[in-house]
Amino acid sequence: MYSSAADATNDHQVSKTTKSSLDHSLVPPCQTACPLHMEIREYVDLAAQGRIMEALQVIRDGNPFPSICAYVCTHPCEDACRRSQVDKPIAVRALKRFAVEFGGDRMIRAEAETTHSEKVAIVGSGPAGMACAYYLRKLGYPVTIFEAHSEIGGMLRVGIPQYRLPRDVLDTEVQRLAQMGVEIRTNTRVVSLDLLFDMGYKAVFITIGAHQSLRMGIEGEDSPGVIDGATFLREVNLGLKPSLGERVVVVGGGNVAIDAARTALRLGARKVSILYRRSRTEMPADPAEIEQALEEGVVIIFLAAPVKIKRRNGRLRVTCIRMELGEPDASSRRQPVPIKGSEFKRQVDVLITAIGQAPQMPDDFRLRIGRGSNIQVDPVTLTTNRAGVFAGGDAVTGPATVTEALAAGRLAASRIDDYLQHRYPRIDKEVREILAGDLLPQTIEMIRKIGRLEPPVLHPDARAGDFKSVELVYDWATAVNEARRCLRCGMGAEIISQDKCATCLSCLRVCPYHVPQLDASGAIQIPVEQCLACGICVAECPAKAIVLRKPYDRRQIVEELHHTLRSAAESKSKPFIVGFCCQYGLFGTGTLASLWREAKAGIWIVPVLCVARVEADHMLHAFEMGAEGVFIAGCGEQCARENTTSWVHQRVQKVKKTLVQIGIEYERIGSFMLSASNEEPGKELDKFIEQITGLYLTSTIKQEVRS
Repeated sequence: MYSSAADATNDHQVSKTTKSSLDHSLVPPCQTACPLHMEIREYVDLAAQGRIMEALQVIRDGNPFPSICAYVCTHPCEDACRRSQVDKPIAVRALKRFAVEFGGDRMIRAEAETTHSEKVAIVGSGPAGMACAYYLRKLGYPVTIFEAHSEIGGMLRVGIPQYRLPRDVLDTEVQRLAQMGVEIRTNTRVVSLDLLFDMGYKAVFITIGAHQSLRMGIEGEDSPGVIDGATFLREVNLGLKPSLGERVVVVGGGNVAIDAARTALRLGARKVSILYRRSRTEMPADPAEIEQALEEGVVIIFLAAPVKIKRRNGRLRVTCIRMELGEPDASSRRQPVPIKGSEFKRQVDVLITAIGQAPQMPDDFRLRIGRGSNIQVDPVTLTTNRAGVFAGGDAVTGPATVTEALAAGRLAASRIDDYLQHRYPRIDKEVREILAGDLLPQTIEMIRKIGRLEPPVLHPDARAGDFKSVELVYDWATAVNEARRCLRCGMGAEIISQDKCATCLSCLRVCPYHVPQLDASGAIQIPVEQCLACGICVAECPAKAIVLRKPYDRRQIVEELHHTLRSAAESKSKPFIVGFCCQYGLFGTGTLASLWREAKAGIWIVPVLCVARVEADHMLHAFEMGAEGVFIAGCGEQCARENTTSWVHQRVQKVKKTLVQIGIEYERIGSFMLSASNEEPGKELDKFIEQITGLYLTSTIKQEVRS
């Protein structure tokens, strides 16, 4: 009828097992796509539950500078998100921004102790250099950053406009490095690595970035009024205001081109155009940045490129040519081919080139240079041709993303540690299986379609002439509701033992997504790549042969019940009522918060990750523990999962029948499911409390009469 004390004890003992032994989840595609391999699924799920500080901790465990990434990450995780097969991907970067803002990331101090004597020099202070310094300090090494400019940050400071990355955010992270004990030397250009070794540094990490703009190779590109994008953005970010005139043309299709165009508008240019030689489909810039540029008035001329520039009467006369797309090139994009006789001209005041960048290496470094002026390194150790000299970031790969640079810095710190400790590069021992495969059409069809919630942005009119951050942060409710859209890929159900499975087909019958299958041998299989971790089959399996791959199953609920019993016994409040409440609605959206706030003495809430996972045995076990009443409160129509309400009602009816059979009033159990017509569960709870109180008093009087 309900779990025995022995079963509860066994469950409690199992819950003490190490997390790694319980966690059988697969690595989701979002985590695989992330250069830092952050636990994205975990912090998104915590955000959905309203556990923002815990979400922030998960983020900080995987990212040295989450506040920076919250603004400028190109979110490849979203491109890999399987929610896009249903509607649109989860807004992961915006959720990270919410977590760092509401969780108070800027208030967190980073500390480190010096446990090694070997000094390490880092040449360049971009994201790769900052990350390497962070992790080397965590490992206990004395670290010095050498930066040629007056402030550190590399492209974070001189390449990214302030409307995308506010300077106070970057300054906070720089201050955090200083608090950790990183020595920072600005206005110090390193021209000789030998000098660094003479100063006592035992290892050097070269991360000088790729600040040298590539040339177009056309007539007149050295004319006054032609500026390269990297130089233009650097001057603006360092406080200068170049005179641009009224008409500006930017050449290129990447983020630097978009940044240059939007910056030119903010500096007062009246008409800003972008020339891009391919179509919008091939444009490598962030789609959101493209949209915002168009909203602000930037005009993009696709399939066009300059072929000649002449300066006349203080203005530039740019001859352009139309393009058509041919066969794919080495970048897998279709090669632009000039169309004969399609030339057209534009008169502009300034032309900004943003067609790519390359590193600029001092000759005295004596490092082996490869294609594109990039430093050649061993891909495993990141070592160069010189002993003790490592390199990473854009100087090795060419222009890449901030997140890729952070990953390179973290790897460099690990490899430098290996080198200084005289050991081979360490390989992570734990290798988890990666989730692969798309959702099946029948599964996609059953998943509830929930539109993506975008963070608010400043109105285009409010952006003109202003470098304030364009994107704003989510409010609490929007962030939590967006996080709840996550499918929790790789956390689904699994059969712990085929011998324990009775092949009753209950899981096939109850699954709202048609995931369980009967294979050729007659055994039940639950494909992990299809399961959405709703937990209905876990609760309905009569053999208890199914568990979730993450340790969010019946063990947690039983443990919470025992904690509730201990707390109730100490308080001695009567009547003793147990409520199983959806954790997302309780702490996340707050739609069930009234059950917590208005709960009278004697009400004990057991938060659960989904009411669909509360079994009839759990409810009956609460009665066995001495509860006078039990209720279940769920999100109802707000739930991101299917069929949760119907299964709760079925189990409540089952428990009512059992109570009647053993001589207990069926009114002692109730359920509160949110709907459009019922958004005040607190009032219903008050009625339920009155009902239980009446039954409790009646029972007490009867016992006194008998005695």
